[in-house]
Amino acid sequence: MGWLYMHRAGMGGFDTPKAYLDNQLTWERENEETGSFEGCRVIRSVSTTGVYYAAVQRYGPNNQTHAISAVICLVRWNPKAADGLLFGYKDSAPLRR
Repeated sequence: MGWLYMHRAGMGGFDTPKAYLDNQLTWERENEETGSFEGCRVIRSVSTTGVYYAAVQRYGPNNQTHAISAVICLVRWNPKAADGLLFGYKDSAPLRR
């Protein structure tokens, strides 16, 4: 996959790449068939120069937890970008064995 770049407005009010990516990986929705909620939450994340790492856990009805997955994104952050595209990231494809 390629890089996804955005202007500050595209970051939804988040000031840092870490805050933006934490938000993107945290969600909850109602299962229309059962009425129960399921979602995903960031257990822990770290952002270093050029890389974002997160441990992410899915959960289902009654807060039943599933396996924890690793998310790794390459990050480019340039608040002074001439074209205004200050934040870019590239996620890795799922690794299965």
